[in-house]
Amino acid sequence: MITVTDAYRFLSSMKTGLVLLGLIGLASAAGSVIMPDSFFRTGLFKLLLMLLLLNMALCTCNRLAGYLKRSGRSGTKSRLRFRELGILLLHAGIVLVLIGGAVYAGYGQTGMISLAEGETAAISDYLKTDNPFTLRLDKFTIEFNPDGSPSQYYSYVSILDGGKETEYRIGVNSPLQYEGIKAYQQSFGYLIEAEGSGVNGERVSRTLREGEMIDVPGTERKVKAYRYIPNFDPRYGMNSKTLRPDNPKIIYSVYEKGHLLGVGAASPGESVVIADGCAVHFRDVRMYTVLKVKSDPGLSLAAAGGLMLMAGVVITVFLSPANRKRRTITANGGPAGPGAGNGGNAAVPGS
Repeated sequence: MITVTDAYRFLSSMKTGLVLLGLIGLASAAGSVIMPDSFFRTGLFKLLLMLLLLNMALCTCNRLAGYLKRSGRSGTKSRLRFRELGILLLHAGIVLVLIGGAVYAGYGQTGMISLAEGETAAISDYLKTDNPFTLRLDKFTIEFNPDGSPSQYYSYVSILDGGKETEYRIGVNSPLQYEGIKAYQQSFGYLIEAEGSGVNGERVSRTLREGEMIDVPGTERKVKAYRYIPNFDPRYGMNSKTLRPDNPKIIYSVYEKGHLLGVGAASPGESVVIADGCAVHFRDVRMYTVLKVKSDPGLSLAAAGGLMLMAGVVITVFLSPANRKRRTITANGGPAGPGAGNGGNAAVPGS
C-alpha cells in the first residue's frame, strides 16, 4: 500500500523532476509540429507543467527546511551555507518561473486587431479585462532605407479611456503597455478603394482587401483586386521590388459567372473599362496595421523567478568562498587542483 510519505518522496524526488522535464521536452517537440497554435494550451501540457511545478515546489521546501536546520548549527561552514543558499534560490526561481507559466497558460490572452487610419477598436472585444479602453489608429507609417527596404514600422495610436485621450507610438520591438495589456506591431496590409460604374450611371463603392471582389453594375462581371504591389517590376512577377511605393500597381482580374476573362495592372487613381460603358475606378490605396494584443498576468512572477535563478547561479558559481579561494590561488600562480585547499601543501609522491 502506498503511504502519504511514499507519495511525498516520489513527487519531491529529483528523478521524478528529471522524468517530467524529459516528458515536457518530448511533448513540446511533438506538439509544436502537430498542433503549433494550440498545443501549449492543451490539458496534457498543463498537467505536465503542474506536476513539474509540484515537484519543484516540494523539492524547494525540502531544501529550505535543510538550509534552515543547518544554518542553526554553529559548526556549519560558511561555504556550505553559501552553496545551499545558491541552490535554494535556483530552485525557488524555477518554481516562480513555472508558476508564471501556469498563470499564463490558464489566464493569458492573445488577440489580433486590424485597424485602418481613423478606425477604433474596443479592447474588451478581443480580451477580457477589468479596465476596458478603446484603441484608435491615427496614422500608420513605414520608414525606408535609401535602397527602398523598410527600416521600421510605426502605428501612431490614441487610447480613449473614460474621456481621457493618450497618444502612443507602437513600433517593432517597442510595444504599447497600458493597464496590464501590451500591443505589438505584428503586420500590415493594404486597403483598395474601388468604385464600379454601369451604363445607366449606377455606382457601387467598396473598400477591398487583397483578394476581394467588386461587382460591375449592369453586368454579370466581377473584378478582383488580386494584389497591390508598391514597386512593380515585371522581372519580379507578383512580388514587389521594394516596399517603397516607387511604381505602385494594382493587379486585378475580371470574372464572369466564375470564369476568368483576363488579368491586368492599374495604377491608383486609374479607371479600367470592363465592358461597354462599364468601368472600375481604383480611387486610392490605404494601409492598415495589424496589432497583436496580449494580457500576461504571469509575466511579473516569471521575471522575478528569472532574477532569483540568476542570483542563485551567481552565488553558487562565483560567490562561494571555496570558488573564490580557488581563483585566488590560481591568480597567484599556484595550481587550482587537488591539495590547493590545504594551503598549497599537496602531497608529492616519494616525499
